[in-house]
Amino acid sequence: MKKILLALLLLVLVLVAVVAFRTLTFESKQMQVEPVSHLPIGDEVIERFRQSLMIRTISHQDPAQMDSSEFFRFHQFLKTNYPLCDSLLEKTVINKLSLVYKWQGSDPSLKPALFMAHQDVVPIDPTTADQWEQPPFDGIIADGFVHGRGSIDVKEIILGLMESAEYHLAKGFQPKRTIYFAFGHDEELGGMNGAAKIAAHFKEQGIRFTFSVDEGGAVLHGVVPAVDRPVAVIGIAEKGYVSFKLEAHDHGGHSSMPPKSTSIGRLAQAVLNLELNPFPVKFEGVTKMLFDHIGPEMEFPMNMIIANQWLFGFLVEAEMDKKNSTRATLHTTTAVTMFNSGTKENVISGNASAMVNHRVLPGTTISQVRERDSLTIADSSILISPSNKDDMIEASPVADVHSDSYQLMQRTFHEIFPDAAVAPFLMIASTDQKHYVDIVDDQYRIQPTRLNDADLSRIHGISERLSVENYREVVNFYIRLLEQTGHE
Repeated sequence: MKKILLALLLLVLVLVAVVAFRTLTFESKQMQVEPVSHLPIGDEVIERFRQSLMIRTISHQDPAQMDSSEFFRFHQFLKTNYPLCDSLLEKTVINKLSLVYKWQGSDPSLKPALFMAHQDVVPIDPTTADQWEQPPFDGIIADGFVHGRGSIDVKEIILGLMESAEYHLAKGFQPKRTIYFAFGHDEELGGMNGAAKIAAHFKEQGIRFTFSVDEGGAVLHGVVPAVDRPVAVIGIAEKGYVSFKLEAHDHGGHSSMPPKSTSIGRLAQAVLNLELNPFPVKFEGVTKMLFDHIGPEMEFPMNMIIANQWLFGFLVEAEMDKKNSTRATLHTTTAVTMFNSGTKENVISGNASAMVNHRVLPGTTISQVRERDSLTIADSSILISPSNKDDMIEASPVADVHSDSYQLMQRTFHEIFPDAAVAPFLMIASTDQKHYVDIVDDQYRIQPTRLNDADLSRIHGISERLSVENYREVVNFYIRLLEQTGHE
């Protein structure tokens, strides 16, 4: 017995030593660079941003409600306020409402870089319109914030890029690498008439980009637990998207003479089977990379747990499984979003249908998701088909965090936001990047906006706003990023 106890004690001591060693040697992955002095951004820059939010470039679900005149008004706004961009860059209008600017580089041997954003914003929910702190399209500056729909989704990117390009053009700067801006007009509807048409235009010209940058990760305050500093997250991948229509059919009949099973009953069981058997949660891939990068910045004991995932990984997995938002980064999600059947209370419906939406984790294909759904439902009478083949988007490739372009993104964040840690992350929502996968080497999803938990709820919600000081940081960020892109 003593030998067993001694062996157990020795094992515990070795375990403690290994855990302590791995924790103490868990080195920071943050790039060590000198902060860059911010350029003074005058009130006229803030005024232009304010005015841009007054233009109602709204994407309505019903295309008949789309007011093209507001997009033309926005185009004129850009032309008037950024005359050097309009005259010195090559501008192409795609499908009437989307814009492409080409900033010719001096070295044609270098692959071009692509910076993206979307002009459109989501509508205002009439049931919550009176809850806004300021009217959504008045462009009001109050309490240090610029208020309005589009202020963080994502006119701050368009205006930030245009301000930065105008600044460099005024100084006579010509990049070595050709730089493109692509501003689609219907991202909020999936981008099929905007970004997809722009991507087709680039393909026709045989253009391939070294990297592309679109909306996505932000400088998060108080969002990442156990980190006492902001975390700037760089989206290096995004989930795929597919909706399957489930259908059950039979002859129906009178409710007084029901069969042993009905179309509604079988479909309900199919849906229940999917909900009770979700895709497994796994702490791996891009989300693991996120924690590998921010783990050394965490407080004890979280830094110890992340440093020793071989022992404590199940704890991280269990903690992330508690919240819908974090669980979604660990697996392919399943959401039953629609269920339709029946016409009258005493009539057994002959048909029932449901819609199941999946957000697909990188490394999993849509065909694999469909096969698993079929096995999980385990009922050959349930028909499974894609609801819309145009909306089937495979999960994106994962950008290389060791590439020069990722280092460029990381370095620029450290230079402009020296208070922030930087880490890669998985984008669980969909962006216009999905249309460019075939023509870009590495795709990134970033925006230099400071957001806390409350701000995240403002995206597509009420009282969307961006601080005046943060917008000045946005402009400085893009000035620096465009400068370094041009010198690469």
